[in-house]
Amino acid sequence: MKTLKLVQEAKDTKTPTNTPRNRSINKDDDLIDLFPLPRYFQVHFQHVHENAQDLQGELVQLKDYMAKVDEKLERLMALLSRLPEHAL
Repeated sequence: MKTLKLVQEAKDTKTPTNTPRNRSINKDDDLIDLFPLPRYFQVHFQHVHENAQDLQGELVQLKDYMAKVDEKLERLMALLSRLPEHAL
């Protein structure tokens, strides 16, 4: 039975030796090599930015909802204040 070429290639690839788990700090290492690549930060900040936009949209919706609830509460309080006290 034939296996897919990509599966074979995936099985043949080994983890790089300079991953953070396998890396130790030597005096010869440049400090910059110990930090993640810029792509990591780009993806991270893009994710944060997208989440911030979603949360701001949700916050606008919640503010609108709260304004409507506040308006209903004011109307109810006005109705209650007009009722005679013996009706309560």
